[in-house]
Amino acid sequence: MLKVFFFLLTFNLYAYAHTSITELKYEGGISLFGKVGTANVELIEDFSKNKYKIKITTKSIGLVKKLTANREDIYISEGDIVNNTYIPEKFTKLVVKDEYYEKTTYTFDYKKKEIIRNKILKEVEYVHRFDIETMALVREKNFIQKNKSKTIDFTENDFLSLFLNLRKGNIDNGPISYIDKSKKDDLNLINQNLFEVQKDHGEAIYRIGFKNDDSIFVKEAVAEDIAFYGDAYIRKVYEENKILN
Repeated sequence: MLKVFFFLLTFNLYAYAHTSITELKYEGGISLFGKVGTANVELIEDFSKNKYKIKITTKSIGLVKKLTANREDIYISEGDIVNNTYIPEKFTKLVVKDEYYEKTTYTFDYKKKEIIRNKILKEVEYVHRFDIETMALVREKNFIQKNKSKTIDFTENDFLSLFLNLRKGNIDNGPISYIDKSKKDDLNLINQNLFEVQKDHGEAIYRIGFKNDDSIFVKEAVAEDIAFYGDAYIRKVYEENKILN
């Protein structure tokens, strides 16, 4: 009996003392434009340290890429895994496009029940000056940087930890709060596969439904009737999971 106990103990320690890496790729589209972008996802779960890090990189393609000045959005959530719940410590949001860079970092302080938001903005500013030698106006490019820091209301989830906790069944139906949520917007969980989003005090209302497979990540998500753009969707095209002991 003692040997069986030690065997089970060793097996359980081995089973959970590993790092799981999940890599995915999604494509997204809108009825009015067709396919408009891609998203790459990487989730790293270190079960020996009970830590996680998830990163999503989205890129626009085609006409939308030109309309958005080659915009790329990057989201990173990292923190602890406690009792199968993802608890964020830091959330980072990056927006990169032609002659523009914006980085916003949210740091969670659980003791003080507050979040510190730090924003760095770098962009190009064009100015005109009169050149005496050529007797003409000359346009010059200046790079400007602005830093802002602010304490905002505390909430338990950022965008990505909210999704992970939803998929793990840690989010109850009803109104949901998330980091830096606008007071004009509301998010309601109808059930584990359906959200209702209200924008601008209910001026725009639409629903986001999930289709699932056997993964923690959705197979497809569809948002119906986004203003005059029609339906929007994201669809999984690739998923791979690796285990590192």
